[in-house]
Amino acid sequence: MIPEFLNIRDMIKSSLPVLTIILCLILNPALLKSDTLILKNGTLLVGKVKNESVSGILFKNTYGAFNVKRGEISALYITKNYEEDIAVRKKLGMDFDLEEIKKNYAAGQKDLTEKEKTLIVKDKSIGREEKSKSEDMKFSGKLFVEGSGLASIGELKDSIPYGFAGFGGLETGEHYLNNSNRNYFIPWFRAEAGYVRFSGDDALLAGFTGGAGPLWMIPVSDDFRSNIRFAVEPGVSSFSVKYKDEKASTFTFTLHSILGYEYSFDYVSVFVNLRFMYVYDKDVLFNSAGISAGVSGKLW
Repeated sequence: MIPEFLNIRDMIKSSLPVLTIILCLILNPALLKSDTLILKNGTLLVGKVKNESVSGILFKNTYGAFNVKRGEISALYITKNYEEDIAVRKKLGMDFDLEEIKKNYAAGQKDLTEKEKTLIVKDKSIGREEKSKSEDMKFSGKLFVEGSGLASIGELKDSIPYGFAGFGGLETGEHYLNNSNRNYFIPWFRAEAGYVRFSGDDALLAGFTGGAGPLWMIPVSDDFRSNIRFAVEPGVSSFSVKYKDEKASTFTFTLHSILGYEYSFDYVSVFVNLRFMYVYDKDVLFNSAGISAGVSGKLW
């Protein structure tokens, strides 16, 4: 029994350093984290954000600690280790030096020296949660124009088989370029109005339509410039209908829906959509589907 007891005691002693390290990492997960900072001039830095304020951040790596103004920052990636910093560079198609990244990562983990602490900006310091609200929760708005070719679905497809439409409108919501903190399930708001015209040999349907509703933007690229977009927009339409010598008009409920792809530059976006339009009529079922394309310009 004594030898077994001694073996167990020796195992515990030998395990203490490992257990201590694991406990420290659990209690202080910041020890595992590093940061990758991309400036608007294209510079990419690996290190650690030591302090955040309204005006900027205090960043530390092998070059020491230095302040970076928020207006100079293009993107900030919070990574768990230097391997993730390397993955960021690979995704962005940038060259990297493994040893340099390791050195900057290690330097960023060190505490600020007394001299470096004097660099901390005296305005209101903010944590990551506050930064997320004050910096990342900015809203964007853009105007768009869109043209569409449509085909009739339903009872009127033989009388008015094809048509066209032109739309203009507004899209607004939380900005998404280089915003990794955005919740993709919180939609933008999209409102549009336009003119629709369908015609056949003896029939014509033409008038104005509009709708508004949620627009979801789901990123499909690391820089958030490529997005899948989906919107559902209930609205109303005012149409004039002509069949041979008979004429009528209607004001009715309409539902517009789009599913498409958008690529965004800094101030201009281009997009292509699959579009569906449902027009309510108690006597005649009229639906249409087609393809649309357009461009939008950033307002704010």
